[in-house]
Amino acid sequence: MLVASSGGRRRRQWSRQSEMRRKHSTMALDALLGERAGAMPVWQVRALFLGALASTNMRLGPHHLLSRVLGDEDPKLESAEEVQALVRALGGLWNDLTESARDGVHLSDVVVPEKPSIRQLRALAERRHDELSWFIRGIDAGGDDPAEFGNEGVRLFRTLAEVSAYFQRYLEIPEDAAEQTSASELRESARALQGLTRVAEGIIGDLLEVGRVVRANALSAFEQLSKRGRTDDGVRAGARKIGRNDPCPCGSAKKWKRCCGAAPATEH
Repeated sequence: MLVASSGGRRRRQWSRQSEMRRKHSTMALDALLGERAGAMPVWQVRALFLGALASTNMRLGPHHLLSRVLGDEDPKLESAEEVQALVRALGGLWNDLTESARDGVHLSDVVVPEKPSIRQLRALAERRHDELSWFIRGIDAGGDDPAEFGNEGVRLFRTLAEVSAYFQRYLEIPEDAAEQTSASELRESARALQGLTRVAEGIIGDLLEVGRVVRANALSAFEQLSKRGRTDDGVRAGARKIGRNDPCPCGSAKKWKRCCGAAPATEH
């Protein structure tokens, strides 16, 4: 019993330390981005990175998203120190999301009071709707076709779109509707939005897992083909040059230039 209790304390301590590190890295990135006009807030970056982590593109990394994060097609940083600080902060957030997503996805924290107003409910719905939009943009950054996620992935995308539509409906509620809405109805709406948030987080977690499986299968297929020295059509590897727009021989259904023929980058 003493051993189990000690192990439990160590796990809780490790969990608290990990949470403190995540908060520190988030605060550091928030400070860096806050100094740049047009840069995305951290909650948007988190949603964008979650989408990129779900992408089936094995070569997609946080540095590919730098221009989006900074709001500049050709981001110019003032010094090497600034570049290093920003890259470290973005890499820290990417790694934190990779690690924490294993225990469940969590969207940004939004405090809703016990007696919420229509304005506060609309703000929560707007935040969640925007996060889902940035999540999809993160997937799009990898050049994914929804079909690459398979039937289960397509079903998850459809369900996520339905959840996003529910959040959109809350945005259409006029603020003067508070006059006809009781306090109990507002509390029930807050619970409904929080429930939708949990549903959205579950779907995102499932899409992260589907993307991981697709990437693992594509990598395994490519390794098997490499060992046999043959492509899918039976031609020996190296006997013909693969064009940049040809299907990748790993079987991912992506073009060669967007898959195994892409320039080396940070792996998932």
